[in-house]
Amino acid sequence: MSQKQATPTSSSETMTKLEYKCTTCRDCGFEDSSGIHYQGYGTSEKRFCNDCEKGKQMFREWVELPEQRRHFQKYKQDKIERMMRLSRLSPAYLNAKLEDLKDNGALQKTCKMYLENWEKIKPLGLGYYFWGNVGAGKTYTAAILANELMKRHFVEVLFLKMPEAVARIKKTFGSDKQNPDKDLFDKMREVEMLILDDLGIEKVSDWLADEIYQVVEHRYSNNLPMIITSNQSLSDIGQVYREQVASRLTQKTKSIHFTQQDKRQKLEEEVKQRLF
Repeated sequence: MSQKQATPTSSSETMTKLEYKCTTCRDCGFEDSSGIHYQGYGTSEKRFCNDCEKGKQMFREWVELPEQRRHFQKYKQDKIERMMRLSRLSPAYLNAKLEDLKDNGALQKTCKMYLENWEKIKPLGLGYYFWGNVGAGKTYTAAILANELMKRHFVEVLFLKMPEAVARIKKTFGSDKQNPDKDLFDKMREVEMLILDDLGIEKVSDWLADEIYQVVEHRYSNNLPMIITSNQSLSDIGQVYREQVASRLTQKTKSIHFTQQDKRQKLEEEVKQRLF
């Protein structure tokens, strides 16, 4: 009976196994010599190896070069500007920032902690429910969080004033024309961060109550965060819409009662002084 002979191993294969820590790049840090465009950083003449620490370190050093940093700053600015255009945030609030809350230390601290811990908060789908007096700064504070999330974390935000949003959707009824507002409820369900301003002051029909419930339920079930502003408490919102809406928002948002009168006017005056 003949014995099966072992397949000889070539000397080059033996050398590869013995000498190279990374067989992908053979310890040079590059996978191959073909050029590649790295999104946000520009084009490299060679592709960095992603299978070894040397290649990863070389990439980290490359992105810190002046030219790559310029590429990234432009990419970052373009992305932020695009997000702000798509967010539907009113031009009056595009410059709202955390610094504007300096006279309300407790609220500023709360917002700062939310922004700094976003990566931990996002998977939990947690947000805020701002409610209270007209002109107390609810919308402005929500706009601050929208701007800071877009600028710091590149978060996709949809900021909607409820009465206007509902009116736009109703205008699409019975129309065959292409209109992005037809899909607005779908966007409300899926966007990374949904901000609904003035929830509860719009005229609520059975149709609208059902649509809002579906939006809130979907976001609750999928851990997608929301920030809501309203003149009404959560218990009152449960009477306007469904109790399930108030229940879901209670579980996923921190309720903050705004009691200061004319806060909006004070904030706007400060912004005007800073700009003019």
